[in-house]
Amino acid sequence: MPQPRIVSPLASLFRPLRSAGIGVGLLLTAAGLAAQSARTLPVEIFDPGFPVGDSSYHALTVASDGQVYFSIGTHQVHSSAQLFRFDPTARKIDHLADLSEVAGIDPRAEVPHGKVHTPLIEHAGSLYFTTHTSTYVDTLPDVAPADGRRPYQGGDFMRVVLATGEVERVAASHLPNEGLITMALDPDAAMLYGLTWPSGILMGYDLTSGQLHHWGAVQERGEWGRLGDDWNFICRSLGIDQAGRLYGSTNTGRIWSFDRDATRPLQYYAQLDLDAVPTIQSESFAVTDEVHFFWRNWRTIAWNPSTESFWGIHGGSSQLFEFDPTRGSLRSVHRMIPRGVEPGRRNPWRTQLGFLVGPDNTIYYLAHGPPEEVAGRPRSERQSTSSPTRLRPTALWTTAS
Repeated sequence: MPQPRIVSPLASLFRPLRSAGIGVGLLLTAAGLAAQSARTLPVEIFDPGFPVGDSSYHALTVASDGQVYFSIGTHQVHSSAQLFRFDPTARKIDHLADLSEVAGIDPRAEVPHGKVHTPLIEHAGSLYFTTHTSTYVDTLPDVAPADGRRPYQGGDFMRVVLATGEVERVAASHLPNEGLITMALDPDAAMLYGLTWPSGILMGYDLTSGQLHHWGAVQERGEWGRLGDDWNFICRSLGIDQAGRLYGSTNTGRIWSFDRDATRPLQYYAQLDLDAVPTIQSESFAVTDEVHFFWRNWRTIAWNPSTESFWGIHGGSSQLFEFDPTRGSLRSVHRMIPRGVEPGRRNPWRTQLGFLVGPDNTIYYLAHGPPEEVAGRPRSERQSTSSPTRLRPTALWTTAS
């Protein structure tokens, strides 16, 4: 089987090979790459008209109809996540839905769906995704909003029908204060999987029968737990292999598999430890009580049909690894950090979600790096007026066969 190989790291946002992304409520497209040097990339900005939008995670995809679908989330407590469609031929953006309106939620009376943290996954003429909260107290859901609103009533499975652009609520989780932070699809079984935050409850929805499943928690007490005791950072990316088995990881470095047809469907790999993936070891290294200080689970993972294995990025170190579920093997491959990041066990700029395996056996990964001053960049509202404008550049790494 052909093995991906490392081509080169790219140092900043201004040196990508090819990309399209969303930043602060804007859709950016790249064009004319063949005629450009490796150091510059012209972009066009299309404003969807959602000024309170501040985030987008996995929710950007080109569907089979040639349209670009994306969601923009917000942390404004009385606003909701929005879904958009971009037509690259007409060069226009259509607003498809306010996701709280789809669910019948009034943000003035109830904590709304604030973001989509999952990919938009195409199946049988629709794009499927889930919704998540963005209203917090510290790092947990606001279970008793001070303004008297009802707390978040739980994430939903949703879809947009490609032929009509209609957005539908497929199923509600009915788990108050639990968003659906990641999702996967088994296309052969027409089964959606979702993992809740902050409890880490594994859910499923059978698109054929309409049955909703709750399979229980897979990560102890999840992020409700106490730091240094039973706190467990919820896995942000689930994997599906070619046989339809589901995989996830825990903040203790364990890898679990889920086979819904088994008597005991959840199993852990006894001898595999993601904490051993980082290549740099230190006797003096210790995990502090700082939230998100060192993720021991994978940050993101994807099935590679060319190697018949998973490829992913370790959360704390940004180490690329290969996981073969059939052989039960875990192989450390390469550190995926941009220029300017000091070598060490921990990546201080955090491992990111922008990761995919391309059809040509090439792996793409977007990585944050240290801040750099950028002349002329508009100053963020969070920055002091006396501070220089700074940007965390993003490097696009590639591996290819």
